[in-house]
Amino acid sequence: MTSLRDLQEALTLPAPQLENRHVQAAHRARLRGALRARLPEDHPARAALAADAEVLAARHARSRLVLRPLLRAWGQAEIPVLLFGGFALSEFEYRTTSERFYGEVDVLLPSDPETVRLAVDLARTLGWQSNRLEDTRGLPGRQHRSTQLSAPDHSLRLNVARWIVPTSMISPARAAQVTAGLWHRARQTDWDGLDILRPDPHDEILLALVARRAWSSERSGLTGLDYLDLGQLLPRATPVHLQDRARELGLPHTWDAFGQLCDPTRDHLILDPGHTGPALKAAMQADGVRPSPHVWQRLRRLAFLLPGVPAALLDVAWAARAVRQGGDPRRHLDRCPGPATPRPVTPDVLERTLTVTAHVTRLTHPRQQRAGICVPRAYASYRALRRAGHPVQFLSGVTREGGDLLSHAWVEDHLGALDAYHEPQNRDVFQVLLAHPTSVLASRAAEAKEQPS
Repeated sequence: MTSLRDLQEALTLPAPQLENRHVQAAHRARLRGALRARLPEDHPARAALAADAEVLAARHARSRLVLRPLLRAWGQAEIPVLLFGGFALSEFEYRTTSERFYGEVDVLLPSDPETVRLAVDLARTLGWQSNRLEDTRGLPGRQHRSTQLSAPDHSLRLNVARWIVPTSMISPARAAQVTAGLWHRARQTDWDGLDILRPDPHDEILLALVARRAWSSERSGLTGLDYLDLGQLLPRATPVHLQDRARELGLPHTWDAFGQLCDPTRDHLILDPGHTGPALKAAMQADGVRPSPHVWQRLRRLAFLLPGVPAALLDVAWAARAVRQGGDPRRHLDRCPGPATPRPVTPDVLERTLTVTAHVTRLTHPRQQRAGICVPRAYASYRALRRAGHPVQFLSGVTREGGDLLSHAWVEDHLGALDAYHEPQNRDVFQVLLAHPTSVLASRAAEAKEQPS
């Protein structure tokens, strides 16, 4: 809790009052560039943060260079593209591109399958790879996405959404309705010669920021980025229009609760999930949003996962035996059966395989929860994906936290971090010491050619 309080203060206190603990909190939250922008030129911490800001700016420049040819190809094919999220905010709203950290890039495309298929085909001609979500139907919890694309050099992931908000707490019909309004009110934008669409400022606040945070499956509450983004967007909107739009979209209570927790105009931010969670939950219920899935949704999810249980039991048992035997992980991994030429499976197979494997590992290792179950989980996940024919890589690494040396193990595939593994930042946190096999990343280009078009 001390770390959250330090981060709150790092973003809200007057710059002369900031101390080293605030800088460290911003470092852990990946907000060093944003903190540097708050500091006066003579602040002692500003020089130390310069390198972080330069890294963010260089990364954004690379992302921009990779993304624009794809958007140009889509534009030539008359596919409308609406750009939102962290990349768009860094490019269009923040004063410099050295302030706002983001992971993946988000775009909204029309939801019809023909347009999505055309967009994926055009991306593949430019060397992009798809995670094949467009080939999957009825994947629970993922309906708001059409596909995910990985850049030719794997420096960038592009989330292609069909709805602006997830459907974990609202119906697909409601998600489609608010997205249709977003398209209707979007602003045509000339991005250095590229015609793209950007959300109306009120929609960007209420849908792309507030609703995506509050109505998603994330239960961690607010983040420092919410405060920073809202601070950039509020000058482009008016309070009266925000209230009117919130009522029109059906989230007046959610918007009011969000403002009570996060208000840059008052230098006010609460990050404590014990406070933010109940406040947002009550507001969502008042707006007719169900904070928990209905029984039928739970049953559908269970029916989706159950077929993966028998194989997961065998994989986890094998992993537990490998952990007990110890020794070089490669000795165990090389015994996992799989085809000589891997072929990527669809996201529904990945979702079921990795989710069930994680659950079974936790249930069968109750006494290891505190110490960690990353190794048996990674072993079992590797074996399961190998058997399915999916390109997979086992990784282990270390990091320092305080005076302690921490180790971790996980798996990735030919596109990098796996969404269904829910550990997207492992490579940023841990220094990789072992990657096996080493060829899975080197052979990405060859595997890309085998993806169905």
